[in-house]
Amino acid sequence: MGTVILVGGALRPDNKTVFEKIRAHCGPRIGLFSTASGNPAKSWEANAAMFKAQGFDPQHIDITTQNAATQAHDPQVLAQIASCTGFYLGGGDQRNLTQALLGTPALEALRRRFAERAGVSGSSAGTAVMADPMISGGKSLDTWLGGGEPLAMEPGFGFVKNLQVDQYFLAWGRFGRLVKAMEWAGVSLGVGVDENTALIVPEQGAWEVVGTSHVVFVERTPIGLQISLLAQGDRFNPTQQTFLIHPQRRPIGEPDPEVKNIASTDIFGSRALTSVLIQLIESAEPLAVGLSFGAIAEAAFSAKGIRARFFKTSSTQGYYGNFAPGDRYSVLRVGVQLEAIRIRVEVESGAEG
Repeated sequence: MGTVILVGGALRPDNKTVFEKIRAHCGPRIGLFSTASGNPAKSWEANAAMFKAQGFDPQHIDITTQNAATQAHDPQVLAQIASCTGFYLGGGDQRNLTQALLGTPALEALRRRFAERAGVSGSSAGTAVMADPMISGGKSLDTWLGGGEPLAMEPGFGFVKNLQVDQYFLAWGRFGRLVKAMEWAGVSLGVGVDENTALIVPEQGAWEVVGTSHVVFVERTPIGLQISLLAQGDRFNPTQQTFLIHPQRRPIGEPDPEVKNIASTDIFGSRALTSVLIQLIESAEPLAVGLSFGAIAEAAFSAKGIRARFFKTSSTQGYYGNFAPGDRYSVLRVGVQLEAIRIRVEVESGAEG
């Protein structure tokens, strides 16, 4: 089998580290699928220009939801897929990818090339579809409380096994929905890849984080959920279930006495999870709290919500290093518990206008 490269979305043209990894595992003749996009022609043009600038020879795999009935069965398209050294599945809506490709000769041709060790990379929707089942929609708070946009799961391509995947993870606050997706899929490991960042998943050997932000690992263990934050150059050994922090990123030493009472009032907000975890490992505090809630107009104002308790375990470690562009912190195995709550708001005496 080839290597899978999971990009969290919003891959920048100047992110040479990620493109170097795609080139190393997918080769120069890369087949670009714009199938997920709402405007496949425009997406092809943008991605082709980006890959050409990085020295690739991009091939247009012209399969869309509109033409899949013919294109996904066309012998010329199948021959084109067979000629590629690797593949890139672009962003958009992952349901477009599955609608167009599941059960078709085109997907079987892609699977054959993957079995022959061709790399398969994807970004955003192209990352979500790598799992089976895949996350096809949902917001974190709605997933936990119901209503709105709760978690949706559908069949995916399954290029990664026993692993749940989410994308735009920290930027869009998707921690809550990944936890529920792992439960739904019955897997013990989930990864959330943030934008302009990638996780390299080879058939054998350690997985590697590259890019400017983090990859979040969520583990379901016999003693509960544990969450880790990995940055550029960090690795994960899936056989031994161990993390390997880049040697130039050093353990955090004395705690910062100024960091106290760590809390977030919007833990499913953009990058709130990152902030809470970094503050926790920089401090002497054993616990941090994150809240997320939705207001309900009632006679006595109240809100249903979620409380996340983050706590240090015997395996918790924090690291810091400024050796490379991108985020400098790594955090290992912070325990987390999530529970439903109701918040009631009262006006303080004398505070009414």
